[in-house]
Amino acid sequence: MLSPITVQHIVSKFGKPIRYPLDCVALSVMIENETGERISTNTLKRLLGFIDEPREPRLYTLDTIAKYLGYDNWDIYWLSINKAGNSEFGKLEEINAGDLLINDKIEFQYSPDRKVTIEFIGGFLFDVINAENSKLQTGDQIEAQHFFLNYPLLINNVVRNGKPLGTFTAGKVSGITMLKKLTN
Repeated sequence: MLSPITVQHIVSKFGKPIRYPLDCVALSVMIENETGERISTNTLKRLLGFIDEPREPRLYTLDTIAKYLGYDNWDIYWLSINKAGNSEFGKLEEINAGDLLINDKIEFQYSPDRKVTIEFIGGFLFDVINAENSKLQTGDQIEAQHFFLNYPLLINNVVRNGKPLGTFTAGKVSGITMLKKLTN
């Protein structure tokens, strides 16, 4: 499923709520008319939660959605959302690494059925102490500053067995779907 923020952007562009599966037919036609690219009705139903089939969409699909929303591709779309100055009022559910104490633990989930628990070790560094169905692995060390519910988690660096693997984005499509600080 897409993040609530992306769904909100799609609904705004579409001009009416997407409440029924039949709305996905009209949305598919509108996307094709505006972008020249096609996303099937069933794919839209899956991405908007009418079909419960947890799998990641293809990059082509995400890029087409981004084009529909006025961006060149999905990565540029997400960067625009994550930049400071996003013009929306409201309180973001956030955990800031600067507010944590050594050994504090954070648990987060993202689609489809990924669950990760990390332990703060100082600076902006965390040890992955549990990872289920994720490309992150138990024993990895990650560097991250902020964790926002419903937004992708941008990890600055992943180190596995002493080797830096580079950046990683968790929840690139749906954002982080569950976020909590665990009590010690």
